[in-house]
Amino acid sequence: MTIDSKIIPTLAESGSLARTFVDVAQSLSQGQDSYEVLSMLSERCVELLPVKASGILIKDQAGILQVIAASNPSAHLLDLFQIQNEEGPCFECCGNGKPVSDTELASNGPWPRFANLARNKGFHAAYALPLQSKGKVLGALNLFAEKNLTDERVLVAQTLADAATLSLLQLDPVADIEILARKVFSTIEERNIVEQAKGMISQRFSVSADFALVRIRSVSDKCNCPIIEVARAIVERDVSHPSHSLLQAKET
Repeated sequence: MTIDSKIIPTLAESGSLARTFVDVAQSLSQGQDSYEVLSMLSERCVELLPVKASGILIKDQAGILQVIAASNPSAHLLDLFQIQNEEGPCFECCGNGKPVSDTELASNGPWPRFANLARNKGFHAAYALPLQSKGKVLGALNLFAEKNLTDERVLVAQTLADAATLSLLQLDPVADIEILARKVFSTIEERNIVEQAKGMISQRFSVSADFALVRIRSVSDKCNCPIIEVARAIVERDVSHPSHSLLQAKET
């Protein structure tokens, strides 16, 4: 989809959209990991658009889709379902590199099992926008909504998908394919470390995985270090890291 510069400035979201691009650029220039930036973007989608959930998937070096970020558990579940069952708008979008939507989620539609699960989660429409560079599909941005999006909002969504692409390219649109492959691999590794840390915190304090992530983010902010650094310290049981004492402290 080609972004029409005449439409975007007239939308109510234009200011927040511009702010998001600035935040992406600043985050990357300050050395934040792509995992953190993509997580931020998945949350911004819910803030900027009339959708209830969003997720970002990227292809690993073997071409297999991986869930990198999700705004809530429902988005994560639906993204995993598409990967495991090879059906749904995201799976098709990553195959043809084109925006794909299902605005009916009907039981007799193209993806009946996915549609049934999405409806059970309270959604009535699903959208997938490609992340791509130089003709190569890197992944997709998924959106789940209670009502259909207008064409203008889909355009905003594609702009956010482009921001996700730039975060993978580290703002270099002509990045070498080998560099990009290494970046994708690194992003997936970062996701894996954070997921492992979430599991460890969840088990240690008997809390949900979502609350564990909130705890890790809070500690990351308090000790002023990247979330991936805190997660790695948890996984490696690094008691010398400044996050260790903060993680042991009771929440107030």
